[in-house]
Amino acid sequence: MNIPLLSPVFCATNNIIILDHKDNSVIFGLLNNNDDVLKNRIKKAFSQYICIFQEIDNANFNIKISQLYSEQHDNITLTNDASAKKSRHTIIDQVADDAPIINLLNSIFLEAISKRASDIHIESELNETMIRYRIDGILIKIKTITQERSMAISARLKILANLNVLENRRPQDGHIDIKTDSYSLDVRISIIPSIWGESIVLRLLNRTDTPLELDSLGFSAKYTEYINKLLAIPSGLILITGPTGSGKTTTLAAILNKLNRDSKKIISVEDPVEYRIPGITQIQVHEELELTFNNILRRIFRQDPDIIMIGEIRDIETAEIAVRAAMTGHLVFATLHTNNALEAVYRLQNMGIPSYMVAAVLKMIVAQRLVRKICIECNTRGCSHCIQTGFLGRTAIAEFLPIDIVLSDMIAKSVLIEQLRPYLKEKKYVSLFDDANEKIELGITTESEIKRELGIEL
Repeated sequence: MNIPLLSPVFCATNNIIILDHKDNSVIFGLLNNNDDVLKNRIKKAFSQYICIFQEIDNANFNIKISQLYSEQHDNITLTNDASAKKSRHTIIDQVADDAPIINLLNSIFLEAISKRASDIHIESELNETMIRYRIDGILIKIKTITQERSMAISARLKILANLNVLENRRPQDGHIDIKTDSYSLDVRISIIPSIWGESIVLRLLNRTDTPLELDSLGFSAKYTEYINKLLAIPSGLILITGPTGSGKTTTLAAILNKLNRDSKKIISVEDPVEYRIPGITQIQVHEELELTFNNILRRIFRQDPDIIMIGEIRDIETAEIAVRAAMTGHLVFATLHTNNALEAVYRLQNMGIPSYMVAAVLKMIVAQRLVRKICIECNTRGCSHCIQTGFLGRTAIAEFLPIDIVLSDMIAKSVLIEQLRPYLKEKKYVSLFDDANEKIELGITTESEIKRELGIEL
């Protein structure tokens, strides 16, 4: 039995959308579930069916209405003959401004936001294009679209980012700003050609995000004392370590927000600036304008800072500036890509920082990872809340390594990492794996999730 449809214009005007239909019933979503007049109109129009009404929020309605517009107005056609290929750029220029493509792209962004996605992947394959969202650190397939639609979306994004629309053989990077009623997004765009077309990755940075409170990051209770020590350190170097996507920037933002007070001048140098924090001077790296980490850091000392945050120590020049700042009475926070806390010591030494200088300035090293939390609605079985994954949200597992006098002396003497471990064992040092085990015992996450993140069976 063919089911009657509601036009996009009717839906947009009356704030109603068809959510689903099964056999002889139709489920409608309404922004106002108390609109009895509209319900009666729908029941008369759909008299052959059982009408079920549900209230939906504005975000979900916007996603559905954008999808409806893109589906019912889609008139994109691209042929494979020689004449079409010669005029491909003309066709793409036209469809990139068509309402269906604009609405399809809008729906992709709105859906990604509603699902808490950090990245959108649009990947061309042999016969179709796959769209995936990275949610809680994991890529989840959402839908597939035709290659024609993918080409039009690519062109649309290039237009918005002021990139070369006709270029599809070389990589291109850019960014666009997106605003909704409740979000202001900085979208970083990376486009790389592949054998089947283009691979597009969109990084979503929510400008309206405020730094999380330290208590909400998921650190174990035993680390509260270490965090308080961090806040009391007057000068020196504090490193937050871990791989990409391990929550280093979020932890730093929470710490800086806690330290943020009128008596302190705080300057951060970041690429990109992910959290806007009033009261802190935040500087965005722009390498094309020669605003590199090194160039900026050399100049911020004239700004009379008390606390400096360096988004990432990437090379010897940045490391030297960080150490020099810490030695001259500044409190310096920085991130470093290492697998654990101890490795950070040797990474600085391998970069060329003398051991005695590392020992003199280093005060604390925090190594961390993010693992998915068990969905409390379904307890890993999979439900609509967790998009059938069994997990919802993430929490931190970490190790805090305070550099005491004994460790400082050992670092200054360039002792091997194997010689440090017995001392840490004697001090009952809690490693990443110990903290992970505790999270499993508390029912916060699972052994398989820890194994996925740390790559080892506990």
